[in-house]
Amino acid sequence: MGAGVGGYVQITLQTLESKYDPDTHQLHRVSELSFTGAPVPLDRTAPPGLKRSSVALVPDTVPAAKLGLGGVKPRDVLSFSLYALLDDGSHADMGLTAVQSITAELEHAFGGKWAGFAVALAPGGGRFKLVADITVKFRRRQRAKRPFQVIPIVMAFGTDRFVDHYLLAVIAAQETVEKVDTSVTQPY
Repeated sequence: MGAGVGGYVQITLQTLESKYDPDTHQLHRVSELSFTGAPVPLDRTAPPGLKRSSVALVPDTVPAAKLGLGGVKPRDVLSFSLYALLDDGSHADMGLTAVQSITAELEHAFGGKWAGFAVALAPGGGRFKLVADITVKFRRRQRAKRPFQVIPIVMAFGTDRFVDHYLLAVIAAQETVEKVDTSVTQPY
């Protein structure tokens, strides 16, 4: 990233032009990748005391939200819990359950491999923070010194469909103890 002193940088990918030709099935995209200085982040280690809840959805129940992890099969997700970060700093388990019909909806909407989950409790308000505690099987087939696996995350609330939603976040999974942060900026 240059010969700077070091520090943090926020990297934003902004699409300037995106054209899809339905006749040739080709997508042409022009994007701008910008780098701006960022403050040193606080130590965001996993808070102690995260406990998995026994909240589970009955299969016929309409979930408060649906969540999908891309590029992985359901069997690749070894454990996954989702918590809402409350104003007092505590965490509330949102009750995550793997659901095959949500996986099928994700694969139909976006193609490729997906793991779908129902969320029993949705966060309230316009702004909220979520903590995801995920263990996935890392599929290492690359020859790179530091291979990575990109895992997109999408979320839909209530009876909303995934085909009507944007990307929520991206996990850049690596075989490393280093923290790898990503950022997604989208219009709504």
